[in-house]
Amino acid sequence: MGVDNRQIQTAVLEDPESDDPVVCPTDADELDEFREEFSETTFWCGVLLGGCGGQLLTRRGNVRVSHFAHFPDPDGLLPECGRRSRDVASADHLYVRTATQAWLRGQGHTPRYRYIDQDDAPVGSLVEIELDGHTLLLHMDPTTPPDWDATEAGDIILGPGVHIDHHTLVRRGYVNRVKFVSSGNQRVMMLGTELPHVGTDWDFELAECTVDEQGRLITPVVTCFEAARAARGQAPVPQPRSKKAEGPVQIGALTRLINNAVQKKETAAVRQLRDTAQLQVPRCEGQALEHLQRAIDHANDWIHQQNRVRRRFFAELDEAVRHGHIFNVSSLTPQVRKLFLRDVAATPQEAGILQAADTLLEEARRHAAQKRRAADERRAAAAREREECHAAAAEERKKRREAEPQERHAQLVTQAQGRKARNRARGQVQSITGRLRREELSTEQQKQLVEELVLAAKEAGDHLSAAEQHKVNEWVERIAAPAEEPDTPKSTSPAAQPQPATLTDPAELPAHLVPAAAAVRGALKKAARERTTTSWNRLEHQLGSALPSLSSNERVQVLVEADRSTAGDEPLLSSLLAAGDPHFAYQYYRHVLNALGLDAPDDDEDLRDVVEADTEQVFTDWRSR
Repeated sequence: MGVDNRQIQTAVLEDPESDDPVVCPTDADELDEFREEFSETTFWCGVLLGGCGGQLLTRRGNVRVSHFAHFPDPDGLLPECGRRSRDVASADHLYVRTATQAWLRGQGHTPRYRYIDQDDAPVGSLVEIELDGHTLLLHMDPTTPPDWDATEAGDIILGPGVHIDHHTLVRRGYVNRVKFVSSGNQRVMMLGTELPHVGTDWDFELAECTVDEQGRLITPVVTCFEAARAARGQAPVPQPRSKKAEGPVQIGALTRLINNAVQKKETAAVRQLRDTAQLQVPRCEGQALEHLQRAIDHANDWIHQQNRVRRRFFAELDEAVRHGHIFNVSSLTPQVRKLFLRDVAATPQEAGILQAADTLLEEARRHAAQKRRAADERRAAAAREREECHAAAAEERKKRREAEPQERHAQLVTQAQGRKARNRARGQVQSITGRLRREELSTEQQKQLVEELVLAAKEAGDHLSAAEQHKVNEWVERIAAPAEEPDTPKSTSPAAQPQPATLTDPAELPAHLVPAAAAVRGALKKAARERTTTSWNRLEHQLGSALPSLSSNERVQVLVEADRSTAGDEPLLSSLLAAGDPHFAYQYYRHVLNALGLDAPDDDEDLRDVVEADTEQVFTDWRSR
């Protein structure tokens, strides 16, 4: 495939006949954003750009800048393209419509755009804007000079580099100009006005300009020029005393008057005298012309400076009004009005800005008065509310002082009752342990007394001494240990296991243990979902009254019942209890496995491995249940 070395920077959107231009970003990163913004749009080498009408693509630059490039044909060859200009300025004549259409419609015009194509001029050299019977003619190419004497030409506006001779500029008084600057992937229009001996003033925005009823482009500079020309008949031009001294006396007087007016900062007089002096230029020569031109240049410098100050003041005032900045508006309005004391009257646009500023200030004053009244009302309401709050707080403090003795008395009574209850429970613990030690009781009686002992110990709490708590624990362990056969020697192994024959058949689980089994299964399910192990003490703390104190034998029965509904291919939920309470695992978990018909390893290490594996499987199975 051929390489497109033309590096086209401009294209049109959607179709070859389009007048909607776009500029390709030169930076590679900006090109990525550009492609995303125009992902659903096609680019074309537009005929209004002097192009071939072929479709374009964007090419990311590695060595060169990013640019548009032509699509090759099926043979890999690039199309013939006669574009003579491929930089960003090649589409400036199309940006005229983009920049001015909304602006002209806002003034009530219905613009129609025509891009004149002449044989001896490149396309887009002339842009004609028709406005309700009038025409704005933009000369965009320096090679196509304007015809200043053509009656049908309309208001002529010069593009960048288009020349106007000094004689024509002086005769016309001014000429408007247009240029474009890049902003991202767009081009922004700027308007300016060129004056003789002054140059072009670009220091204003498109919104400050209008098109009048005669179809003329009126800029702020043109407004000032027209005002000065209207007042020119009143200019204080001194008359010579004799024909011989006519030239020198008149020129000398003009230069002195101009310099005095500038020194006194009388801008309106400077404008009038400057215009009068410009009319005298063709009559002068030699040293007189040199002095007069110096005075005109001095006046132009002063006027240009005052125009800039005036436009800046009005621009700042307009922006402050549009954004509602009251402080800035109130500060700028007196300064703006002060300008008119020594300068020409306000233009219609300036008068509109001042009217808007006065309206905004009046509304601000009314709003401030309303805010003051509302603030006074809020302060009065706040004062009444504070007084009511103070009164309520005083009443509350009084009630609290009166109620404090009763509350303290009730608290002391409650504390005393609590101490008495714990002391009674401690006495009950001592009584039960004495009975268990002294009396010959059956196993069932001992079991019942130990249950009462556990409840009493819980109620006594920290009133029990360490020795008393130790006795309670001894009796709990003694009753929880499985009964030994009379002829069976006593085992010294710490891992002595309860005989499976001592277990109650789970189908015959006592009725009072059925709720406990359900509560334990629910707690184990919750632990499985939370991926945590547990212990019997934690279950008792978690379930409270739903899990009464149980012997080890009853705990095994409860766990068997809790896991009876577990599927045969799933690990037991009670493995979480075995993992969190190793003592219980080695002592009793084997009985749970055996009761449910499962194999239990004899070796403790093997049992621990089984418990760990079952625990991980429980966590996996219950993760999403």
